[in-house]
Parts: sequence; C-alpha cells; structure tokens
Amino acid sequence: MNHNDKIYFHIDQVARMIGVTPVTIRNWEKKGLIKISRSPSNYRVFTPDDIETLKKIKTYSIDGRMSAQAIRMLLPAAGDNVVDVEDYVEKQKETFYSRKLISEKWREIRKQKGYTLEEVSQAVGISAAHLSNLENGGNVSLDLLNKLAHFYGENPLYFLEPSGTDTHLVRKGRGEAIQLKNDPGLEMHSLVSMREHVMYPVLCTVQPGCGNLTSHRHNGEEMVYILSGTFEFILNDNEVYTLRAGDTFYYKGSEMHSWKNVSGRPAKLLWVHSSLSIG
Repeated sequence: MNHNDKIYFHIDQVARMIGVTPVTIRNWEKKGLIKISRSPSNYRVFTPDDIETLKKIKTYSIDGRMSAQAIRMLLPAAGDNVVDVEDYVEKQKETFYSRKLISEKWREIRKQKGYTLEEVSQAVGISAAHLSNLENGGNVSLDLLNKLAHFYGENPLYFLEPSGTDTHLVRKGRGEAIQLKNDPGLEMHSLVSMREHVMYPVLCTVQPGCGNLTSHRHNGEEMVYILSGTFEFILNDNEVYTLRAGDTFYYKGSEMHSWKNVSGRPAKLLWVHSSLSIG
C-alpha cells in the first residue's frame, strides 16, 4: 500500500511479519504502547518504523514477559521508536525524587566539612549558582544526588526528609514511598517510621534492567536480601556477584558498588543501609 510515496501495511500483514495475532497488536494499542495511524477509510496502517517498534514491544512483552507499565518505561512516548535500556538509563538521570529532599542538609554538611560553594560545584561538575539553588530547595536529579552524596561520603537516603511520625511498627504495604517520578524503574518504600535512626531499611521493587547502575561509594555499611528475581552486584568494578531469591549480600559502603535486576520481570529486594561503619 502506498500513500504519498510512503509504504504502509495493513494489520494482518504486520501480524504475520512479527508473529503475533491482530488482536495482540490492538491490545498493545489499547495499553498505550504504540500510536497507530489510520487510513482515510479508518483502517489501521503501519509504516516500516511502526513494524520495528512492534518487534521491540513483542520482545519486551512476550519474550521478556514484562508488564505494560515496564514496557512504557522503555518507550520515550507512544508511537515513537522503542529505546534500549541503556538509553532509558540516561533518561533516568533527568528524573527527580518525589519525596522531599532536605535542602538544609546540603548546606549544613558543606559547611561542616569546610567547603565553599565553588569547591563543591567544581567537584561535581555544576555551577555555584546551581548548587546554591539546590541548597535553597531546588530540585536535584538522580545523577546529581549520587554525585553529591558520594562527594560528602553519605548515602543518598541520608538527604531525604525523615518520617513525620515516630512509631515502632510499619504495617505491610504501609511504608512511606520514596519513589521517582515518571516510573523510572526503581520503586522504594521505607520500612522505618522514626525521625532519627542509623539504619535505613527499604523495600525495593525493580523493573528489568534497572537498579542503581552508576558505580559509587559512601559511608556506612549495607546489606541486601533478595526476595524475588535475579540481581547482579558489582563491587570495586571487577567483582561480579549473581544473587537470587533467598541470598544475602553484605558490604561496606566505602567499596565501589552498583547493581541491577537482570531478571526478565520485576524483582524485589530488602535493602538496609547503616550510616555507621566499623573500621
């Protein structure tokens, strides 16, 4: 089929090309995974680019058994080409934490350590004006949060506001969300509800290919317990560990570390950080 020198295909043709049924393609459209154009006669029509997008969606949905929500996180927008996980990770760096960060803590720790705005901003690669804005309540990207926490020797969780209540008990499903906007693939819920504490237990639900992907270090010690799925942890850029459900992993925050979900589906882990360290 040819309209204005462009090649179009009908849904039956496309379904045969990628090995699915027309109903499957319509369902993907209903879920917002792809925007399909219509002919003057109101038939669905597909370009070669649409077909490539559908092949990617098939890989994520059928082969990878990913949910529609997870697939949407790997799509820049409905109707656009599907991006690779590596491209998605770069986009993650531009998202912001929805749980409020305490701007006063950025200023306090800088002054406690005797740094000027210029010294810190130069070390993390931003302007002094940007850092000043951050210390006065401005938004911080995930990438910048990790860089600043690394520079000051703290875990990123240290800079989140404390719970508004003091209680010893957190019921199932009642943990306070520490979630990134736009569903970037890492959903966290705090399992402690105390204003002051040295342990930070967090329940993490991690989409395939996502996690804490940038190698970093900070103070304290950490422990993770794998609840479901398979994770890859890398220590000191050369020690690779594969962890599965029931495995426990303990390490010092001072060791360079990163991790990600290498399962084909969402996975969960219990992550506990202590701001104190022995030795």
